[in-house]
Amino acid sequence: MNLTSPPTESTQRASTSRVHLVRLGVACVIGILAALYVRAHAQAQPSFTSDFDQLWAAARAWLDGRNPYAEIGPGAAFAWKWPLYYPLPALIVAAPLAPLPVVWARMLFAGLSAGIFTFAISRHGWSRWPILLSITFFVSIDLVQWSLLLTASFFLPAIGIIAACKPNFGLPVILGRSRSRDAVRVLVGIALLLGVSILLRPSWIGEWMANVRSAPHFQAPIMRPFGWLLLAAIAKYRRPEARWLLALALIPQAPSFYDQLLLVAVTATWLETALLAAGTWALFFFVGAAGPQPDYAAWGTLVANATVWSCYLPCLVIVLRRPNQGEFPDLFARWRRPAESAPRPS
Repeated sequence: MNLTSPPTESTQRASTSRVHLVRLGVACVIGILAALYVRAHAQAQPSFTSDFDQLWAAARAWLDGRNPYAEIGPGAAFAWKWPLYYPLPALIVAAPLAPLPVVWARMLFAGLSAGIFTFAISRHGWSRWPILLSITFFVSIDLVQWSLLLTASFFLPAIGIIAACKPNFGLPVILGRSRSRDAVRVLVGIALLLGVSILLRPSWIGEWMANVRSAPHFQAPIMRPFGWLLLAAIAKYRRPEARWLLALALIPQAPSFYDQLLLVAVTATWLETALLAAGTWALFFFVGAAGPQPDYAAWGTLVANATVWSCYLPCLVIVLRRPNQGEFPDLFARWRRPAESAPRPS
């Protein structure tokens, strides 16, 4: 005879609260460690410049009433290898950190991003923990990149508005939603942030577009050798991670070691996540073994091509092994099958 009684609603709530507290505690630890690492790196290499530094400088220039798109770039007040490619919404997000010394701004942004990322990927358990050991996670922290927050938006739709800060990643943030109302909320949030940015500086879109047009190194993964295979992800269109993967394959990206982090949304088990983490290390050592490249274009081609082979295609295999089942957004479902929503004759 079974003497155990089913858990009560209060017991379930207490258990859920404990799980959330554990997730929050681990996220805080990871965030603090990330901030301390950024601090230690800055002390060890005072001349190091993170990718966030250009945003910090641009936000300061904007708050001072200067044109941020003229302040960043080769030969500009803030010397950088490229012009400022970030839209004004990214500067609005970075603005609260602008008054701080640059190292403290890096620490806070990296720490908060790493903490939010850790909390997000643990939403359905800890099967994705191996990504915390990947080179792409370390590089995202080291360079103080947006990849952590963009990845977190897959699991936490409430922060999907962050896509306005890197518009090329808006497509996966929208297509990765399981419910149409989440997609609508993200779109409304992005529209509001864009509207506020236009009110604050009406000329920024033209200034930003002038810089973006000069970027020759942005290319979609499907344009790389064998990248066209990634279009097969559409066969599993009902799964949000398949739509996320497909969108990532379609959008132009700069070659890097950090945007591979977004692929963790495709994994579900610790083994799948470990394979992705191993793929990022294989990419890192492959590029290192290839030796110095003649210029940035050659280096970028090497990294981008190898990323497709070592990270994207394995994730495609993971997706294709799953059934084409999932919570397809209601709005899209009504468009595809309008007859199903109509009342049947008695």
